Amino acid sequence: MKSVIKSAGMSMFACAALLSAGSAGAVTMLGQAPDPSLIVQAGGFEWVYAGPCAGLQPSCGVVQLHHGFEFATDDQWNASFSDLSALMAAFHTTSSPLCASAYFNTQYDHCDGGDVGLGYVWHSPLAPSLGQRNSTAAETFLVRAPAVSDVPEPGSLALIGLGLAGFAAARRRQAAKK
Repeated sequence: MKSVIKSAGMSMFACAALLSAGSAGAVTMLGQAPDPSLIVQAGGFEWVYAGPCAGLQPSCGVVQLHHGFEFATDDQWNASFSDLSALMAAFHTTSSPLCASAYFNTQYDHCDGGDVGLGYVWHSPLAPSLGQRNSTAAETFLVRAPAVSDVPEPGSLALIGLGLAGFAAARRRQAAKK
């Protein structure tokens, strides 16, 4: 009997050690650019699932803003997701949510997709009630405008080409007059 109790105690200790080791991983990638595979394109914006807690204090783990990601406005939410099921579908493209918590949350490196399904989405108009929207344990998502490409549009290139051709023609006329 003592050996059964002792092994059960060891198993509980091992589980506790694994759980605490999992949450300690949150600070290892904190502040780094999130893996591109965790970024969702919606409504003309880039979104990340940043953690299982409210974005600001009081919270169970504060979210750090970096790499252009910020807290979404109601307009950004409404432009990107029609309802909670659309949000869930966007971030559950695999068997688990696309979770970038390890890059943004100061304490946790997981996301609680079940909370999103229940409407606990921090500062989102998609939340069914103010209590769920403002809950300290509501899930946090961040948004940023997509990076602007440095490659000119074809129309801009054509306009530049026309300008250069006109400039060259004017120089030829001046040279012919001399």
